[in-house]
Amino acid sequence: MLAMLDDVTKVYGKSYGLRDLTLEVPTGQVIGLLGVNGSGKTTLLKLLSGLLLPTRGQVSVLGEPPRRVRSKLVFLGETDAIYRWMGPTDAGYLMSGLYPDFCPQRYRALLDSLQVPTRRAGAMSKGERVRLRLAMALAREAALYILDEPLGGIDLAARERILQSIVGQWRADASIILSTHAIAEAEGLFDRVVLLKQGSLVLDALAEDLRERGESVKSTFLEVLG
Repeated sequence: MLAMLDDVTKVYGKSYGLRDLTLEVPTGQVIGLLGVNGSGKTTLLKLLSGLLLPTRGQVSVLGEPPRRVRSKLVFLGETDAIYRWMGPTDAGYLMSGLYPDFCPQRYRALLDSLQVPTRRAGAMSKGERVRLRLAMALAREAALYILDEPLGGIDLAARERILQSIVGQWRADASIILSTHAIAEAEGLFDRVVLLKQGSLVLDALAEDLRERGESVKSTFLEVLG
C-alpha cells in the first residue's frame, strides 16, 4: 500500500479536523477528495504530506511516517508561495538544485502545455502562477502527488489545460490525490472518489462503479451531502 491513514483523528483545540478516519491509498490511482469547506480535506492532505501530525492514529507513506519520506512526496497547497522575482527558467533552476528527481525535460513540456508565460511571477495573473507551480510540482518523479485545490479561482480554459496536463503526466507507478470543488470538470479524471463531511469519511467508492449505476460524481456528492 502506497499510503494509509489508520483510525486517524486530528483535533484543533476543541474542534475536530478529522475524526476516526481510515483510508488506504494504493499505487496507480487518481483519487478525487471532495467535501464542502471545513470538511477536513486540507487536514487530511497535510497529514499525508507530513505537514501535520495526527492527534491519534497512524499515518504512513511507503510504510514510513510521511516526514521520513518527504523526498517521495509532492504537496501543492493553496498558498501562493513563489518568489515574485522568479520566472519559469529561474524556478526550473531552483527545483533542479533542490530535488534530484526533478525532470527538466518534463518541466519544459509542462510549461508549454500549460501555456505558462515567460515573465516573472510578480507580473503573472493568479491563474498563471498556479500553472507555474503545477508545472514545478508535476515535473518531479514522486510516488504521491497531493494537490490541494489546484483549480480554485481560475478560469475554465485554464482548468482544462491543468486537467489535461495532470492526465498527460500521470504515471502508473504513482498516485494523485486531488482536492477540488470543480467536480464537473474534474470527475472524468478520477479512478476513485473519497467524500468527507465534518471530518468523517462518508463515501469511498470507485468512480467506475458510480458510472455503471448511471450516477455522476457530482450527483453522488450532492446526494450524500443532502
